[in-house]
Amino acid sequence: MENDNRDTNAGPAERLNYFNYFTEIEEEFVRRRGKPLMISPMDWALVETWKTAGIPLHIVLRAINQAFDAYDARAQKHRKVNSLFYCQQQVESTFADYRLAQVGGSSDFAQPSDGETAVIEPSNKPEAFPKDVLFEFLARCDVQLQEAASRQSSSQSLAVKSAIERARARLADISSEVRGSTRIDAEALERDLDGLDRMILEAARASCGELELKELQTEAQSHLRGYKKKMDKAIYEQTVQNFISRRLREKNNIPRMSLFFL
Repeated sequence: MENDNRDTNAGPAERLNYFNYFTEIEEEFVRRRGKPLMISPMDWALVETWKTAGIPLHIVLRAINQAFDAYDARAQKHRKVNSLFYCQQQVESTFADYRLAQVGGSSDFAQPSDGETAVIEPSNKPEAFPKDVLFEFLARCDVQLQEAASRQSSSQSLAVKSAIERARARLADISSEVRGSTRIDAEALERDLDGLDRMILEAARASCGELELKELQTEAQSHLRGYKKKMDKAIYEQTVQNFISRRLREKNNIPRMSLFFL
């Protein structure tokens, strides 16, 4: 489920909102729940799965509201909605209906292969971010990467440190390219950052022993035990992997390099 099915004719405001994917979903969930609630790491892993699956932001928000409308219509409410997983089935169903309603599609946001860096090229797509905002974000990523590298002291973490240094070098090239471009393609920039993020994560996985990875997988599966039967298999497996990636980032102090976290 790697296709991105976003509306390619969306206006600048809608495209900017899409890059606020995580924040928009969290805020809508909290708004409908009616009381403030900290989103759990597993909830964030689920949102990451929806993003990876290419589920458009407006589809997720629509599904959240449909799920809560159904909840509010119940005569008896035995328990509060405390997790985004309450909306998971509705998100899958709404996305399935959305895909059936689409004619044709676009794959202009396909992910590059491992190690590949997308080129920031001029396009006729509207720009989502001012240059100064992008420069500030790229500079912040570089500082965070430098701090993460300085914390990699053990010999087991040499691979992670090496990957971070390679990522910083590529990040410097990307910053130079952004500086020299008259027009920034945010989607191409996102592909660049995703490639760097995956490169570092692969090194972090490689530096872990099989036992540690198994423990992380068991932790994820434990959190998902009550939802597994109701989840699409691909969504379930991707959510497990996203949770593991989140734990690896925490362990290695790796920043999340994505415009979705701008």
